[in-house]
Amino acid sequence: MQRRQFLKSSLAVSSSLILPVGSARAARGEWVVGQSVDLSGDNQNMGRDYFTGAKIAFDQSNLSGGVNGRLWRHVVLDDTGSAELAVANTRRLLREANANFLFGYTNEPCVQAVLQSAELRNAGMALFAPQCGVSFPGDEQRAIYLRATYGEEIAATLRQYAEGRITSFMIVHTNALASTAARDAALAVLRERDLPTPALKLLSEDGSNMQAVADAVLRAAPQVVVILAGTLQAALLTRQLRSRNPGLFICVTSGVDATVFRQLAGPAMSTGVVFSRVVPNPVKGTEPIVREFGRSLTKLLDETPTTSSLEGYIAARALIQLVQRQGDAKRSERMPVLEAAREVGVLECSGWRFDFRQGRRASRYADTSIISRDGGMLG
Repeated sequence: MQRRQFLKSSLAVSSSLILPVGSARAARGEWVVGQSVDLSGDNQNMGRDYFTGAKIAFDQSNLSGGVNGRLWRHVVLDDTGSAELAVANTRRLLREANANFLFGYTNEPCVQAVLQSAELRNAGMALFAPQCGVSFPGDEQRAIYLRATYGEEIAATLRQYAEGRITSFMIVHTNALASTAARDAALAVLRERDLPTPALKLLSEDGSNMQAVADAVLRAAPQVVVILAGTLQAALLTRQLRSRNPGLFICVTSGVDATVFRQLAGPAMSTGVVFSRVVPNPVKGTEPIVREFGRSLTKLLDETPTTSSLEGYIAARALIQLVQRQGDAKRSERMPVLEAAREVGVLECSGWRFDFRQGRRASRYADTSIISRDGGMLG
């Protein structure tokens, strides 16, 4: 089945709304999951994959009768990557859809804006499993993350190189929220683990100094360059660097869209670039959760699993199991998911483990994959 058919199989699609909110009011016996995600902006590929993986999990649960006799209604709004629209979507999900849960938001500026919004504060709810590698001050009571920080991703990447006796690193970053947070977190983790401190270089968000940055990087001749930037800037800088030094090791985070990156950088320039990831390899992984998702995706969609679709699937499975563990006692319109997670403590989804006792991030898993010549991901 094609993606468009998959969406239409259970959802009515419009230009900015995957499911008409007015028709999605919580019926008795339903769990309503509200999600605001980028479906048409710069990160639409990752947003659509994250949503798709989650939808598969909720659909599977419904085929089995849901949880405690209540089916899942997955209400999804497109925020196009706009923080302002993400807050407006949250208002609609709470007031019109009467969402029991707010789940799977994407893009750091959107997540930050919603966490700081009056809408979330007045609802007394927490965001569950936002696809966000940044932790914000005071978000311990407003968010439950199921992924490692960007800092942990970078530390995992650089640790592999350090073990290979590569000690000359450089981090190129923008002043965007995700980039500076990743830079600071990476430096802190590297210090804690006695790994070499990398040199830093600032890339303007509009790319106006890209040529100068590329010149500076090549003059410094580091063995490894980590680019903390959006997909567009990361791809274009990689193309500049690799055109002059084809063997340069380049690393990016899970926040970069691998498909778009390869299209922009070109197949030759992107081959060998290292991507960090916060879930197992969705194609080659042997973990039970990977095999389970692969079988489900094959039944529903004619496409290859991605890290974002697997991450969405795992996140939705975690929410489903969290509600199952709570039993029928919490049948309020808005289940206190933060308190439920703390009560559960440790949760396993087909062998994939989340520990809600270790603070705001229930998983700190980080690993890497490398773009192969044919565009696949190795490792």
